Amino acid sequence: MRIKLIFLTFCTSTILILFLIILKPDYANNDIKLKLKFSHNVSHINNLPSIIKLIIEPNCDPNLVVWIVTSSASNYLYRTTLRHAYPSELLKNMNITRIFLLGRPKEKGAWNNISNESKEHNDLLQGDFLDSYQNLTLKHLMGLRWASSKCNATFLIKSDDDIVIDIFEILKLVGEKKIEENALSGYVLTKMKPVRILNNKWFVTEGEFPYDVYPDFLSGWFYVTSLKVAQLLVRTSENFKNLFWIDDVFITGILREKCDIKLEMLNDFYATDYRYLECCIRDKKRKLKCEFIAGPDGGKKELHIKFKLFSEYCQWNCSKRMKEQLVSKTCVSAYEETINIVNSTSQVHFI
Repeated sequence: MRIKLIFLTFCTSTILILFLIILKPDYANNDIKLKLKFSHNVSHINNLPSIIKLIIEPNCDPNLVVWIVTSSASNYLYRTTLRHAYPSELLKNMNITRIFLLGRPKEKGAWNNISNESKEHNDLLQGDFLDSYQNLTLKHLMGLRWASSKCNATFLIKSDDDIVIDIFEILKLVGEKKIEENALSGYVLTKMKPVRILNNKWFVTEGEFPYDVYPDFLSGWFYVTSLKVAQLLVRTSENFKNLFWIDDVFITGILREKCDIKLEMLNDFYATDYRYLECCIRDKKRKLKCEFIAGPDGGKKELHIKFKLFSEYCQWNCSKRMKEQLVSKTCVSAYEETINIVNSTSQVHFI
């Protein structure tokens, strides 16, 4: 009886050991899958070289502010409009260096145009990567890296070429120390969720970003920070094997969180619709300043020039609006609206 019990115990133990040996690879694979799934190296872009090869590199004069503008290689008219709105001589007097960020154009015929444009204006920074929406993170990082390593400046402004900004009021905020040097200041987006709808422009797979909510980040429309912060973000990006393709989420969200950099909210200074800026301009005769310093141009390139002329006039001739005079409350085109800002793109639905 005792021999039978020992034999039964031996058989049971052997079967159990064999069973565990068979299952062990699956447990290991599952563990690896979990580690991969929750790795911070989510991406849509392959490895970023330590130094992005530059095709065109401008000079960077010592100034208080360096202003980098994300621009499509084919957006010559936008760059021309911005140069008319804020000529280089004016910016020089304001201690600002402005540079446009470009990639390689898809059209071969555009190469000569870009080369000539660079020779004439010396304000293009072009990287050796395809100028595409999926490469915006590369373009954005290229601008931060170049500015933080080549420019003798204190502050950095980042904007898109279709975003109207009031550079006069922005400089006032900087001068009055209302912009923190150790923070990222702009339109703060919180608790934003990745879009999982297949045909959506912002569709993100779980492989690209496995979490349910993005870290808090800034709209890529326009933000202000210091070159010290820009340098820290660039250095931190070099620890990532891959880069997430939505640039503002990656740089002002994922990288910022890794660096423990705080966000400073300037949401009240942003117009969500270009018509608010037009209402400000129409109010010039009332000599009232606009409460907004940034907003979309609505595809109207001329709005950059008109708003600049208005804000320049108001530096000396306009007074601050009282609460009851705010454009958001008094604009003729004031709308009841629901705003859904997805990954730095404002989608305004009018009811």
